[in-house]
Amino acid sequence: MLLSLIALVFATPPAEPVAKVGSCPSGYSTSGDFCSPGSSAKYAVIKTGSCPSGYSTSGDYCLAGSSARHAVAKSGSCPSGYSSSGDYCLAGSSSDHSDDMSPRALPKTGSCPSGYSTSGDYCSPGSSANYAVVKVGSCPSGYSTSGDYCLAGSSARLAVPKGGSCPSGFLTSGDYCLSNSSN
Repeated sequence: MLLSLIALVFATPPAEPVAKVGSCPSGYSTSGDFCSPGSSAKYAVIKTGSCPSGYSTSGDYCLAGSSARHAVAKSGSCPSGYSSSGDYCLAGSSSDHSDDMSPRALPKTGSCPSGYSTSGDYCSPGSSANYAVVKVGSCPSGYSTSGDYCLAGSSARLAVPKGGSCPSGFLTSGDYCLSNSSN
């Protein structure tokens, strides 16, 4: 029973800062050019068309429900391990991407980073892949350059590209905002 409860708690993607488009979704507050998650916030993606399966609409965003899988906006065909759901691609199982620093499918810009392979318009993480973000200027502290991407090292913190001031709970590192807490 306890194990199934733990699995349920970690089944949905965790809330993380998201770019501000219109009003912030439920559970988030404005912090510069971002919406910063509060303690009860659910994972959110910017709404493009209809929300994917397992998500509900909250203004210009889609909020993850209790069994939602990690979602990325669809561009061409979905990356390996993801299935199509309207204008989105959903991770193969609800347990995928259960913590902030787990590798995720990325939009393909140039060559995929080390540990990732091309899957249509995406770079899909392999079994030995590290968390990566698209490179904007210099890579943040704790990350190394891999083509057009920044790969997380062992001491890296969650990074999001900086678009103005960093959201609360994050500090500036070059062109990125890094989580104040390590994962």
